[in-house]
Amino acid sequence: MAMNRVCQILKIEKPVIQAPLFWLTSPKLCAAVSNAGGLGVLGFNGGFKKPANTAEETIKGMRKSIHEIRKLTDKPFAINAFPSSIDFFGLNKNIIQLCREENVKTLVFVGQTEEEEIFKLKEEGFTLITRELNPTVRGAQKAEKAGADIIVATGCDEGGTMPRLSTGTLSAVALLSDAVKVPVLAAGGIINEKLAKATAIVGAEGAFVGTRFILSEENPASMVAKKDILKTHPDDLIVYTVMNGLARYRTTPHKFGKDGLLANQKGDFNPPTGSLYDGVIKGNLDASVNSVCNLAPLIKSIDPCKKIVEEIAKGYL
Repeated sequence: MAMNRVCQILKIEKPVIQAPLFWLTSPKLCAAVSNAGGLGVLGFNGGFKKPANTAEETIKGMRKSIHEIRKLTDKPFAINAFPSSIDFFGLNKNIIQLCREENVKTLVFVGQTEEEEIFKLKEEGFTLITRELNPTVRGAQKAEKAGADIIVATGCDEGGTMPRLSTGTLSAVALLSDAVKVPVLAAGGIINEKLAKATAIVGAEGAFVGTRFILSEENPASMVAKKDILKTHPDDLIVYTVMNGLARYRTTPHKFGKDGLLANQKGDFNPPTGSLYDGVIKGNLDASVNSVCNLAPLIKSIDPCKKIVEEIAKGYL
């Protein structure tokens, strides 16, 4: 059997990439995914004990988290970054500089395709996994031309910052994998071997996984938030539009989801999503969205990352 291209590019054993997940990452989670043979990814605020108030505090905290990951694993891991066009935090230059200083050479680059930025990062020797918020064939082709190593095909099935487009995961994978020569990762609802196999059939060479890793033993989400996901009925999940129509959130049915839906109905497409730190880390379910993929109700247990990586990888190897 031919070697999996995602594994070759990232120097990993199993083509399972953990989504950045912001607060819902930590050194413990990243290291556990990487030690299991996948690729752990440190998101903004990953591993922080309290919110950072300045860019300097954020960089200091991220540097500490990188050092902690390296104490827990000698395997590859990645850092989340954004193109300057959607740099919500004013942090991107600092994050990329941090990666240079700490010799983290793999970036998960999330946002619209900025060819010049991708090209420059590739020239510097970074390995780039690129993910458009709203994946398009043209965007994937632009990313490939600029030098992207791996492209994420995100369907509206996903949790977190969902595409506004109504393209499902299978459709996104089929379209993008047909349009580019570099490997494509499936994102959105990849919770087990069966779903992984389904995406592999239409062209995915690996998975970009968020919700399933929230329901891992190593994830820093509070047990309140994890149990909330496990008990939510699929028909009760709420989807509402944010970022002035650029994206959407799917959440378990609590205050921010209900208020967001009402705001949309009144013509407001930029309602808040709350504080993930207070909501999901601290367990106050009315303080933020508790965002999940649409197949989250099929997850029945909280498992070690090793078990999750091994199961999903079977779909591709």
